[in-house]
Formats: sequence, C-alpha cells, structure tokens
Amino acid sequence: MLTWIEKAYAPELIRAVGVVVMTAAWVEDLAGELVQLSGYLKSDDPNKPVKGWAATGEQLAAALESVAGEELANRLRRAQVLRHKVVHGIFLDLGGLPDEHSGWASIKRNLSKNDPPSVEFATWKTGGLDTLIQEFAAIEDILDDEISYAMGLKERATPKERS
Repeated sequence: MLTWIEKAYAPELIRAVGVVVMTAAWVEDLAGELVQLSGYLKSDDPNKPVKGWAATGEQLAAALESVAGEELANRLRRAQVLRHKVVHGIFLDLGGLPDEHSGWASIKRNLSKNDPPSVEFATWKTGGLDTLIQEFAAIEDILDDEISYAMGLKERATPKERS
C-alpha cells in the first residue's frame, strides 16, 4: 500500500531526496572519520574521540577545516546548506507554472533566538537535486582520498604528475 507521500510526490523527487539524504550522510561520516584519524595520528589514543568526530553541520565543517583545509570545508558547508533545505523543507509541486518555473519549492521554517520566525523558500528541479547529489559524491571522493593519504595507502600526485 502506498503512503500518502508516495501518492503526493513524483517518484523522481522521492528518489532524488532520498539519494541526497543518503549521500550527505556518507559524506558526514567520512568527514568525521578523517577528523578522528587525524587526531588519532597525533595522539596514538584510538579510544579518545576527537572534537568534531561525531559532529554535524558547522561543527563538523570547522573540525574538517582544521585537518583538511578551508577549500574542502567550505565546499562541504555550501553543500550542507542545500542539504538542509532538502531535508527540512516540505515540497510543493510547481507543475501548474510555465515550464521554466516548473519543479518543486521547498519551504523550511526558521526560528532563532535573535530573529523573528520566518520561512525559507528554495526551488528545485530534479536536475538541481542531481547536481547536489553529484557535489556530495565529489566531496566523498576527495574525503576518501584524504583518508587514504593519511593512512599511507595512497601517495599524493606531484604537480608534475597532475599535468
């Protein structure tokens, strides 16, 4: 029996949102693994969790930045902002609009101690969600390489080898 979600939303949207969620989770796991590995290599105590190992969001990005640099951490931050809109937004079908505006809108509620309540809108097409999936997959590949370098399983290519 189909759930009301499966009846209300197109299968390609459900698939894309699910893949965003799963791919982002793997990326966060790998980022935490790299943070933990880097701390372990400095302390030789595998039983001591490194700050940021189990973090998410900005805390994870900051911990990643300390071990992998600003460029990769900022790339993760940008992808996390979009993931947050996908995961915490409710989707509305924009199918009644002209083709250039069709797709979906996600609406996310915002409440903070400093700002009045608000809602945040984002528009999506399946291709945009697929682009986000590909960005997370690219970050995942980089993190996997960084873990391999840290473990001594791979050597970084020299500038001459890259060209």
